[in-house]
Amino acid sequence: MNIVAITGMDLTTMQQQMPQDLKERCQFYWFKSSSEAGEHIADADVIITAGRLNPDALKQATKLKWMQTISAGVDKLPLQELAMRDVILTNARGVHTIQMSEFTLSLMLQWVRKANLLHERQQSKVWDNQVSFGELYGKTIGIIGAGAIGEAVARKAKAFDMTVIGLNRSGSPGPAFDSTVSGEEGLTTLLTQSDFVVLLLPSTAKTRGFLTKEHLRVMKPSAFLINLARGDVIEEEDLIHALQEGQLAGAALDVFEQEPLPSTSPLWNMDNVIITPHIAGSSAHYTERVSTIFYHNLRAILDGTEMMNVVDLTEGY
Repeated sequence: MNIVAITGMDLTTMQQQMPQDLKERCQFYWFKSSSEAGEHIADADVIITAGRLNPDALKQATKLKWMQTISAGVDKLPLQELAMRDVILTNARGVHTIQMSEFTLSLMLQWVRKANLLHERQQSKVWDNQVSFGELYGKTIGIIGAGAIGEAVARKAKAFDMTVIGLNRSGSPGPAFDSTVSGEEGLTTLLTQSDFVVLLLPSTAKTRGFLTKEHLRVMKPSAFLINLARGDVIEEEDLIHALQEGQLAGAALDVFEQEPLPSTSPLWNMDNVIITPHIAGSSAHYTERVSTIFYHNLRAILDGTEMMNVVDLTEGY
């Protein structure tokens, strides 16, 4: 079986820790781009990608049986074409739970403990011990997208004695959630009760524009919104307006409609906004974790057993 990796990422760990039996059963080729991979694409039974693939490269891959993306999101891949060709797609769902849940808590703490203000005072050499801080204790966090990452955020939030509300499609309860809701009525309940709202939805046709300006209006004026999902799950203009008008207190944004975020965006100059460059899922252990998924799936396709993280190409996750 020929396996071609086209990721643009350093997969040294994946190569070095490859189990010997897999090395013996497969031929591996590692490239930074599809142009570098060249003619090897035509012989690829398996392609490893970072979540994007040149359409021309996919056309060349006439023998392709399976694609493993090392990202959780698959919205940048040609899902319809993969479905037409009966190509199996698996993603890296589950590798982000630790780092993204820690990142979420760090943003909430950064907000209530006024870390940005304290840093500014330090840079200005200002000694001011009269700063008033908030707390996470007793607050309510609403997690929109109560999957694996949401569950990890919920567990950590409970350690701070927070009340946790989750929203998913079924309304089925999660172990770390105080309550789980679904549907439009459930979303309204979550938004009206939450002091922190965390967006962890995948980007699909159903979730684009998920949070509307009407939803922002029902949030508490003291609420803090965190978007770690995709920039298109909320209309950026509506969010900017809500922040400017005081409909909510602030926001932490790791994802945007256009990335990199243009220097002309008013978000850069807003004191109540924390901006990070789509790095919530980054970790020194990322490749190590995604490798475990890939090794499992490679053995499964070789041996005819069940693969993990198979993407529903119709639903998009």
